[in-house]
Amino acid sequence: MGTIRDPERTKQRILDAAAKEFVQKGFDGATLFDIAQRARVSKQLIHHHFRSKDNLFQEVLNVKFGPMLDFQETVPRMTADLIAERFKRRSGYADYIRFLTWEAASGHGDDLPGYKTRQHRIANHAKTLKLMQDAGRLPKDLDFKLMQLAIFSLSTYPMAFGQITRLVTGYAPTDLRFQRKWYAFLRRIGKRIFGVAAAKVKSPERLPRRS
Repeated sequence: MGTIRDPERTKQRILDAAAKEFVQKGFDGATLFDIAQRARVSKQLIHHHFRSKDNLFQEVLNVKFGPMLDFQETVPRMTADLIAERFKRRSGYADYIRFLTWEAASGHGDDLPGYKTRQHRIANHAKTLKLMQDAGRLPKDLDFKLMQLAIFSLSTYPMAFGQITRLVTGYAPTDLRFQRKWYAFLRRIGKRIFGVAAAKVKSPERLPRRS
């Protein structure tokens, strides 16, 4: 009797293998040959299911990295905790941050894999910040897009550049002792940046609904 194939299980194996290859080598460094070997399938089978490396990456982005890219995350009750809470969330996605570091080193410009999807999600995140600013929860004199970039930087840099984090602090970014210290530090930074604006709002819990 021949082996019974399970297409969905095969696709899942390919996605798991592709995610690991993209994380370890970046989009440019990962090859369909290596992905096929890791998944224990043929390159032809990858082409059958996904047709190209670009399509495979898009699927990995949606399925494996989807939670990290979902910017409809809960806004913290205290605005001053915004940066710290985003760091807490991102610290659980070290693999995706490692992939972003590889991607940055590749020199891609607007020709990023999955560019439209990723740009749309980032734009939605920016809208949330703008709504918070309009509601008086964030300082009016700060460009909300630059604020978004600053939040990404403070919440992601220690994980992306673990060697620098270790050289500066003596801790690996995955060390819970470092994460507790950085979280507490970001809360203090948040109070300095956002505390004054947040304090002026009597009832800051509700934001205007998105249209």
